[in-house]
Amino acid sequence: MKIKITDSNAAKIQTALDVVNGRASEHTYCVYGDIARLVTEAETRRADLRLSKREAKGMRLRCVSGARVATSYNWKRKATWVELTYCATGWCLTEIHLFDVYYTGGFIRTVLPPAVEAVALEQFRSTYAVA
Repeated sequence: MKIKITDSNAAKIQTALDVVNGRASEHTYCVYGDIARLVTEAETRRADLRLSKREAKGMRLRCVSGARVATSYNWKRKATWVELTYCATGWCLTEIHLFDVYYTGGFIRTVLPPAVEAVALEQFRSTYAVA
């Protein structure tokens, strides 16, 4: 699956969310707006790594919905796993499926391919000096 995340593709993304989530709605990404907010988070992370749009190709953001709950809550909850990938045209939805979470809740992780990591490390090293 590869759907560019734009307002014009909101219906396709909403359909994918509805198919994956089924009746689950409490701890999942339910609407297109949730995915659009993840793109904002992804762009913030790209900027924090000081990667240009060209250098960031292949960067991924893995996101699982669901907030943390009390540790006494022993049951698994249905959450949505979403993977966004930075392509030549911008952020695309490349993976989506259900995921079981427990009391710890979901997460957002940045995944860099080796070439992008090398560029990010070089950008970071240019910001400090060793004395």
